[in-house]
Amino acid sequence: MKFLVLILVLGLRRLDTSWPLWLTNPQRHQGWLQQWGNRLGQGQRVWWLAVLLPALLIYALTCWLDGFWGQLLVLVLGMVLILWLVGGQSEFRHVDELLVRGRMNDPEGFAALATDEFDVTGTPGDPAYQSALTEKILAREQQLFIAIFWLVVLGFGAAFLVVLNRAWVTRAGDEQANHWQARLDGWLSWPANRLLVLSMALAGDFTAVMEKMRGHWWRQEHSGQPLQQVANVALEDSQASGDGSLSAALDHLESLQGLLLRCVAIWLILAALWIIVI
Repeated sequence: MKFLVLILVLGLRRLDTSWPLWLTNPQRHQGWLQQWGNRLGQGQRVWWLAVLLPALLIYALTCWLDGFWGQLLVLVLGMVLILWLVGGQSEFRHVDELLVRGRMNDPEGFAALATDEFDVTGTPGDPAYQSALTEKILAREQQLFIAIFWLVVLGFGAAFLVVLNRAWVTRAGDEQANHWQARLDGWLSWPANRLLVLSMALAGDFTAVMEKMRGHWWRQEHSGQPLQQVANVALEDSQASGDGSLSAALDHLESLQGLLLRCVAIWLILAALWIIVI
């Protein structure tokens, strides 16, 4: 059932349709936490009641529901839940739209879409702009892969816990940067990030990625920069090698999109094998 939900959600997110705001608002998770914070204050009780308790209830509900109608309910509710967790709009579709606008020689439209969807400003084609856009895209895709990993491994409750705990850490900011929720986020993200790096190696230049990761496999790196460097190595590319033109930026973006799509294919194969084995 988890694999079916995953396939359907990934397909629905690629549709060019108008999703309700509660599925597309980038601050929907922070809004959820804020609603609980308004009732309970801003202390640790919010995490226990708004993050951990719903995750446990979701896990218990999916374990309790059985039979045809129960599994049908899991399918429907699971799709709604995962869409809320990862968002109704696909990052891959946004990148496709960026490529279309760029290939149509529409730098203004390209820049406007990059600002709206990825919060990147500047001049398209500028190496710094290209680097910032790549980092934003990888950060969004990284969160998608982390949610997929825990959905497949431990189910809907685990995916809820990981995504909402990340929202909690982001909302708390520097005030709780060293709190145990931040460390929990690091440990929950680590296996999915390493599997993403491995899939980039399989989808790109395996030898170069393995050499790049030598001595780094066990480190917890929270910045998006290391993943960007791995992606560049997997593509046999370097941000510094670009000529500063929009065409070069589009070539890099298209290569990155292809790499990430191949990673999704690898993950779906691994997810299917995992579900069959267990």
